[in-house]
Amino acid sequence: MSRRLLLSVAVGAIALLALGSLATASSSKTRTSKDTFVQFRMPSNNVFCAYVVSSSPYAKYLRCDIMSGIKPKPTGKCPYEGSRGVSADIGVTGKATFPCSSDSVYNKSAPKLNYGKTWSRGGFTCKSTLAGLRCSNLSHHGFFLSRAHSYRF
Repeated sequence: MSRRLLLSVAVGAIALLALGSLATASSSKTRTSKDTFVQFRMPSNNVFCAYVVSSSPYAKYLRCDIMSGIKPKPTGKCPYEGSRGVSADIGVTGKATFPCSSDSVYNKSAPKLNYGKTWSRGGFTCKSTLAGLRCSNLSHHGFFLSRAHSYRF
C-alpha cells in the first residue's frame, strides 16, 4: 500500500471514530438532561448529602452519608452487598431508612451548608446546626445525623 492510501484510510478511521464519539456524547446528554445530582456537606466534613432525580427509572430522593457512622448502629444484615450504618435516605414522601450501601456520596469539594443555614429543593428541607443535620420531606418524615447520635422520625 502506498503512503498516501494508508494516510487516507487512517484519517477516515479517525473521522468515523470522532463522529461516533460525538453521537454517543449527544445521545448521553439528551438521555440525562432530566437527571439531577446536587451535593452539599456539613462544615465538619462528617456528613455528605446528595439530592438525586433520575429519569430512568424515575426516582427522587435525598441521601446523606455520615463518616463517623450512625449511632446507634442499625441492626440487620444486608441481603446482597454493602453495609448498614453510614447512610440515611428518604423519598419525597414516606419514612426515612438506614439502607445498605456499597458506595458513598462523599465529596469533599461539595458546597458547604454552613451552620444555621437551610437547604431546600424538590420537597426536601435540611437544616445544618452545630448539633447535627436534620432533613425532612413533604410527609414531615426524615432523619437527624450527628457524631453523638442519629435517628429517623
